[in-house]
Amino acid sequence: MLKNRKLTLPLLALSSTLLLSGLALAAEEKKAEPAPAPAAATKAPAATPAPAAFTVPDPVAVVNGTAITKAAFDQYAKQLRGRAKVDSAEASKSLVDQLVMEELLVQEASKQKLADDPQVKQQLEMAQRNLLAGIVVRRMLSANAPSEEAIKKEYDTAVAAMKGKEYKASHILVDSEDKAKEIIAELKKDSSKFAELAKAKSSDSSADKGGDLGWFTPSMMVPPFAEAVAKLEKGKFSEQPVQTPVGWHVILLDDIRDATPPSLDELKPQITQMLQSKMVSDYLEKLKSGAKIEVKEIQVSEAKPAAAPEAAKAPEAAKEEKKQD
Repeated sequence: MLKNRKLTLPLLALSSTLLLSGLALAAEEKKAEPAPAPAAATKAPAATPAPAAFTVPDPVAVVNGTAITKAAFDQYAKQLRGRAKVDSAEASKSLVDQLVMEELLVQEASKQKLADDPQVKQQLEMAQRNLLAGIVVRRMLSANAPSEEAIKKEYDTAVAAMKGKEYKASHILVDSEDKAKEIIAELKKDSSKFAELAKAKSSDSSADKGGDLGWFTPSMMVPPFAEAVAKLEKGKFSEQPVQTPVGWHVILLDDIRDATPPSLDELKPQITQMLQSKMVSDYLEKLKSGAKIEVKEIQVSEAKPAAAPEAAKAPEAAKEEKKQD
C-alpha cells in the first residue's frame, strides 16, 4: 500500500548525539566550577602535529624492468577519489602496492598470451566500447551542465504539483471484507479502541504502532486508499471497508495539514540527475537522426517439438509379447 517509507535514525547517530550532548554538558559544568589554583608548572597540551609532507617519485615503482609512472599513479588515485583518500605517505604506499600487484598480473597474462585468446579479445573489445561510450557521455555532460535557471524551473514545476494536503492516518488491515465490517462495528461502539484493535487484528507492519502510518501525501498511497482518506473528516474512521490490492482497510484520519514541499537544495541533486538523463536521451536521438542505420530483421523460426522418448512398455504388454514369442 505504501509506496515510500522514511527510515528512522540509526542507533549509531543517536549514540553520537548523546555523546556530544554529554561532552557539552560536562564542559558547561566545568565552566561553572571554581578554577583551581594554578600549579607550579602546568604542562601545555601538546599541539596536534601537522601531517608530514611527502613527494611521489616518478616512476613510483619498477616491476621486472617495467616502470609504473607517476602519471599512472595519479590516474589511479583520481579514480579512487570519493572512495579512498590518498593524502599521506602510508596511503600512497598502499596505492603503489596495488599498482605493483596489478602489473604482476598483467605480466603474467602476457606470459600466458591471454591477449591472443578469442574470448579475451572479445571481452577487451567490449570493455573498450563501453569505456569510449562512457567518456563521450561524461564529456558531453561536463560541457553542458544544467543551468541554475533550468534547475529552478524544474523545481517550481515540481513544487506546483506537490501543492495540496498531507494526511496523518492510522489503519487496520485484514484479509476479508467481513473481518473489516466486524472491526467497524466494534469502533461504532467505542472509537477510542482503534489503536488497540489495530495491535490485535491488523496484519500490517504498522500494527505495533496502533496502525499509525505517520504523515503522507495522496501520491504516496494507492488510489483507493488515498481517495478514502481524502473523504474522511479529521477524527473520523471509514464506516465502509476500503479494498486495495493488499487487503481490506479500516482507516482513521488523525490529522490534516497543508503540504510542505522540500527546499530547492533538497531536490537539486534529483533535478540535476533528471535533467542530465534528458540531455543524454536528446544527445542519443541527435546522433541517431544523423546516422545511417540499417537494422537487420531477426529471423524467428518456430521450434519443432522434441520427439518424445519411447515410453517404457507396460508390464502387461511385455508379458503379452513374451507369450507370442
